Amino acid sequence: MAAPDAARASVTSLRSPERTPLLFTTNMGLEDVVIDEYRERATAAGIAVPTADDAPFDLRSYARIEVEAPPELALDLARKMKSVHHVLAPLYTFALPDDDEAALRTIRTTVETLDVAPMETAGTFRVTTVRRGEHDFTSIDVQREAGAGLEAHYGTTVDLEEYDVEVRVDVHDDRCLVSVQHTREALSRRQARLFQPRAALKPNVAYALLRLSHLDDGASEAGPPDRVLDPFCGSGTILWEAGALWPDALLVGNDWNEETMAGARENAEAQEMTDRVTLHNRDVWYLAETMGDRQADLIVTNPPFGVRLASSMDFRPFYRRVLQQFHEVLRPGGRVVMLVLRQAPFNKALRDTECFDVRHVRVLEIGGLYPRVFVLGR
Repeated sequence: MAAPDAARASVTSLRSPERTPLLFTTNMGLEDVVIDEYRERATAAGIAVPTADDAPFDLRSYARIEVEAPPELALDLARKMKSVHHVLAPLYTFALPDDDEAALRTIRTTVETLDVAPMETAGTFRVTTVRRGEHDFTSIDVQREAGAGLEAHYGTTVDLEEYDVEVRVDVHDDRCLVSVQHTREALSRRQARLFQPRAALKPNVAYALLRLSHLDDGASEAGPPDRVLDPFCGSGTILWEAGALWPDALLVGNDWNEETMAGARENAEAQEMTDRVTLHNRDVWYLAETMGDRQADLIVTNPPFGVRLASSMDFRPFYRRVLQQFHEVLRPGGRVVMLVLRQAPFNKALRDTECFDVRHVRVLEIGGLYPRVFVLGR
């Protein structure tokens, strides 16, 4: 039996009778990259995307689009996306009361009244939650209450592993967003790897960095790069994404850590790119000497953030030397795309060297840190 009406919320339906709405999760700061990627794929397939929103429901790290195509076709394109984590079908949103106990009660009683079509034929389901904001309840509490509401409505069994339908019930401050998730494994976990370091860049971020190198017409008209260099390549994530995006590009990686470079070589085999990649085990301090006369068209890299050393390390000379080495190995007209956590010393190093023009800067969220992406032109 449902709870009293007072515990129910006013619900806004996000479904469309004429279009297929899709919701993508990604890293904060990449929402527009997601929309551009989907538009590009839809245009190639002859599909219109009349509506797009890079901050749907005033939320960051989500991108919403509406497609003039049936759900299966729209989802088929969505599952090929490289810049996202998960693909969702947004269904409903509703407000939550300020009181946490009342909020949980509202989630349960409201979800119990919702029409979630895939649940009608499901034998099993599970609820997952992303919760942001200050609450006394946890994501587990939300999952429990929403799951109880769905179970009461449909009589369907909860199974956390062998489920037929995954319902997302996300809480962002005082709003609840209900969706059906259409990806079991995050699309950002796509790379086959034999070696996985503890703090590796996710493939969706690496892919986005590569796309950001082509922000303006001048870069686009130049065409795909012939040689892509990652001077801090780690396990090779950026290189493997570049190899997939530009099948004819030569890939060059460099890292000072011997164990990491051995792992990168294993990953090159797993990615079947050993014939296209050259890996150097040297300090970036000597990058120009390592590269010789083999200039790069594009440098995309994620230098160490130095989080543990932040209080004792002077980043200005580090960035200054790195930028000088980049200038020596990058052809005129080439680009650098670089993640930078320490903006102040990096800006000073840019002024010190006078090697590059700043073409673009944006902030990303990566594992609770907020580095900036700098796109530089030589």
